[in-house]
Amino acid sequence: MPKRIDPSGLTGGLHAVEALIRNEPRRVRSLILMRGAGHPKLHQLQREAEAAGIKIQQLPKAQLDAWFPGPHQGALAFCESRPLQDWAEVHDKLLAAKHGGRAPIIVVPAAMEDPRNLGACIRTAAGLGVDAMLLPGKGVTGLTPAAAKTAAGTENVFPICRARDIEKDLKELAAEGFSILGLDAQGTREAQSVDLKIPLVLVAGGEDRGIPPHIGRTLTSTLRLPMAEGCHSYNASVALALLLYETARQRQFTFEHLSP
Repeated sequence: MPKRIDPSGLTGGLHAVEALIRNEPRRVRSLILMRGAGHPKLHQLQREAEAAGIKIQQLPKAQLDAWFPGPHQGALAFCESRPLQDWAEVHDKLLAAKHGGRAPIIVVPAAMEDPRNLGACIRTAAGLGVDAMLLPGKGVTGLTPAAAKTAAGTENVFPICRARDIEKDLKELAAEGFSILGLDAQGTREAQSVDLKIPLVLVAGGEDRGIPPHIGRTLTSTLRLPMAEGCHSYNASVALALLLYETARQRQFTFEHLSP
């Protein structure tokens, strides 16, 4: 879970959380239960969340109170503004597109905790021909209302998914012929010197932590962007925008989105 909490994506209260898990489980990023509550309804909620594959944490009441000042009854859900697409289905579509002669582009925002940065990434990705976005299962914000507001409607242009095991998924994509490229101010290659017309996974690091080690291990290469002397880094969403522009330039600005 990101260190920065976006309150726009929080739902609290037993009945509200229960309704989300039963009716829209793919909107629920994680379930937070009050530690030591001993309430039978909380145990039932945990069982339902486990069956739906939702990540669960038990935390002290003080932490739930700090995140959600209203009556939460020991249950909080971190939610997306809409259900995300199933990665297995999107993965199959991406492979079909690749086998059909296309070179799909997947974006992975790694350790990105600011929903406005994520929303800006989505908006740029939509404008520059990205086929899918794959959010890591932890350590990154979600498609919360705040992120969706910044995306300004473009979150519906292409599929957005959440990985259960991002390291495994990236290794599979590499084995399937995708080049996994990470943005790094100290990258080993200049972005403009690399062929970006091939099937790509573009990994943008977080605001503070960059690309986490478990994702870094999957990278084919790290890319750096041109930068004036005396500057040390770009904003995460700006860096991704610059790399996507270079990708689109090499592809002569020919766009064909994978349908969401």
